[in-house]
Amino acid sequence: MTPDTRLTVADIRHHAEEVRDLAQENVRRLAQEQATKAVIVGAIAVVAAISVAYWLGSRSARGCCVDQ
Repeated sequence: MTPDTRLTVADIRHHAEEVRDLAQENVRRLAQEQATKAVIVGAIAVVAAISVAYWLGSRSARGCCVDQ
């Protein structure tokens, strides 16, 4: 900025709106990333629970048939 140019209220308002828009965009992106991570963690938990249930079921069935 040269000494003869001055900041106006409109200039400051415009800059503040740019900063606000950038901040809102970053918040939206972060929220979307967090939601995606939550879905992935949930899917992994479901797969783990199914795997444990299958493993326990197969152990139980093996023990039942061997004794007879």
